[in-house]
Amino acid sequence: MKQFIYFLAGAMLMLAACKKDHKEVETPLTVSNFMPGSGNPGTVVTIRGTGFSRTLESNEVAFNGTAARVVSANDSVLVVQAPDKGTTGPITVKSGDRTIQGGTYTYQALSIHGITPANGPAGTNVYISGAGFTATDGPAEVTINGHAAIIANSNDTLLVVIVPADAGAGAIEVKVNGTHATGPAFNYQSIAQIKPVKGGAGTQVTLTGSGFDPVVANNQVSFNGAVATVVSATATSLVVIAPANVKTGPVSLTMNGQKTTGPVFTQVPPPSVKTVAPLSGPVGSTVTIMGDEFSDITDEDSVFINGTATHILSAMKGQLVVTVPPGTTSGTLKVVVNGQEVNGPRYTVQALGVAELLPDNGLAGTVIRIRGTGFDPVAANNHVTINGLALTINTATDTVLTATIPTGITTGALQITTGSLSATGPLFRRAGVSLFYQGAMVVANQRGMAIDSKGYVYLSANTKIYRINPDGSGGTLFAGDDNSGNANGTGGAARFNGICGLAFDANDNLYVADGWNNSVRKITQAGVVTTFYSGIENPPRYITVDPSGNVYIGSEYNGTYRISADGSQIKQLSRGGFSSQFTYVNGSVFWSNTDGGAVYRYNSVTTEVGLFAGTFFQSGYVDGPRGVGKLDGPGTLVYDPVSGLIYVIDGNNASIRSISPADGTIGTVTGSGGTYEPWHTGNKNGTLQEALISPASAGSMAVDRQGNIYFVEDFLGQIRKITLR
Repeated sequence: MKQFIYFLAGAMLMLAACKKDHKEVETPLTVSNFMPGSGNPGTVVTIRGTGFSRTLESNEVAFNGTAARVVSANDSVLVVQAPDKGTTGPITVKSGDRTIQGGTYTYQALSIHGITPANGPAGTNVYISGAGFTATDGPAEVTINGHAAIIANSNDTLLVVIVPADAGAGAIEVKVNGTHATGPAFNYQSIAQIKPVKGGAGTQVTLTGSGFDPVVANNQVSFNGAVATVVSATATSLVVIAPANVKTGPVSLTMNGQKTTGPVFTQVPPPSVKTVAPLSGPVGSTVTIMGDEFSDITDEDSVFINGTATHILSAMKGQLVVTVPPGTTSGTLKVVVNGQEVNGPRYTVQALGVAELLPDNGLAGTVIRIRGTGFDPVAANNHVTINGLALTINTATDTVLTATIPTGITTGALQITTGSLSATGPLFRRAGVSLFYQGAMVVANQRGMAIDSKGYVYLSANTKIYRINPDGSGGTLFAGDDNSGNANGTGGAARFNGICGLAFDANDNLYVADGWNNSVRKITQAGVVTTFYSGIENPPRYITVDPSGNVYIGSEYNGTYRISADGSQIKQLSRGGFSSQFTYVNGSVFWSNTDGGAVYRYNSVTTEVGLFAGTFFQSGYVDGPRGVGKLDGPGTLVYDPVSGLIYVIDGNNASIRSISPADGTIGTVTGSGGTYEPWHTGNKNGTLQEALISPASAGSMAVDRQGNIYFVEDFLGQIRKITLR
């Protein structure tokens, strides 16, 4: 029994020893850190450490001896609020019978000590240093010049804010717990606009905006990275000179290391002068300057005659019209566009001068009106020529001559001699509309016309192709006959079914869109017909050939295809259906949306498709750049390598219009008798301004190697020619 008691006592001692050992390995009470380290009464402070109790009531926290409220607790994190009557001093944590002291918590009022950077554009990150930024009734609020800024990051001594758009220059203000602190002013920078927006090396450009430094040297302006010279500076305007290596790109301003980006400056070549008409005349004369890279903003152009500035009446990219001011003397004409200048010909100030030709184009027999000064009232005393060919003077006054254009006229400047004086007038263009062919070879709903290098005109007629002589005097059957079919052969032995389009390659081989045979046929100059490509899914309705010999076909329902020059491969390009002849220019396919009054472009390199000219479903009769120019019922398109323009039959406007493949600018070649009225059709030949025509939107049209236009008026049974060269 005594042994049992000894054993029990030993076991109890061992158990007590175990309990003592267990207590020694419990997690120690520590405070590793707390955030924030400063603030106001009520600031939420997160204390991290070990050995905390998971029961709120078992944790006691004091700020320099003043008890704080514990909001949440676990064994490693305590969340507390700084007590109202606390003071700067150590934070103490008590858990159970253990107490630990942490670092010092600082009570401090709201204040702003500084900002960096002190300037910049919208989106700049501004660092605000200070104290008391931690809020208890909601997040801190920051304004710049009264405009609310977005807070990207914050603690009690630092705020990072993002400058809002259009903030303007003004003080930075921080609001915390109903109290406000005002800091230094922030200089908001913006470049609202630049003028001009185009130019080249040496162009003087004015930047308008805000936040610029009035000290010239403190503003660094760059054009797409190239540093410009700053000429003058105010807080809202900088005048700079574009650098020698200027390229298209944004204009930027750097101040105190902060970069502000503005609008894009477009580098353009210097202006060029092609013609000046007239080249002589008295003070007060109107002078038309034709060229390129002029500005359509009048105050960006300057024209000088022997150093005297003229008055600009109108300005377009390709034309300036000026008047000769009093005091002008004879000398070189100079054009300056946004700091870039070019010298033109000599202008002579004298009593004899030609101001205007009406019309300024025509064919043999056209009567023109020559307006100017210093003419001899006796008709025979005025000698007028164009390219050396004399005109017959019909009537004469001292300011107006009428003359008849002779046979053999060519395009050139008008020259006039009266007594001992001579003058050069405006350019007269051999141009106009005339009947080329009328007869049985033009059939109803005719589709497909092409012109070879010798000037022969080829015209389709459903199952056959005619060849008309270059002078329009007549023609012969070239291939096919009245019977439809699908047979190769020479001339009349070949068979076609539904010819819809014709196109020549550079070697005078004729390609035929043989619609209902779902194929493309090829015809040599000898009339030998072969099948170039067959088995096309949708009937090919229209066709064109690029300079490399690749063949493009279009269908009404499934877009455009490209067939390689050897006929071995076919690839689909655009998918929009066509209702009229399309054209190919420099890697792009252009086609009309007749009902929508617009022309579209497919870029075969980027595969981008989009509206190119006209305004979709806002038809009209307006010349002008993209977004301004309008069409009404556009259809057939052809490209003229001579002029570099695309011509389009504008059906409802009864006109032939032009489109620049570079920028979509629309012009008018002829039609509507110069009225710019829709549905002004007719059958009248004459000058480009006088002619009345009646082409169908999807009717046939082609250009010859000289750049003259031919178009079919099938219900009149005729082909007309627009002479432009």
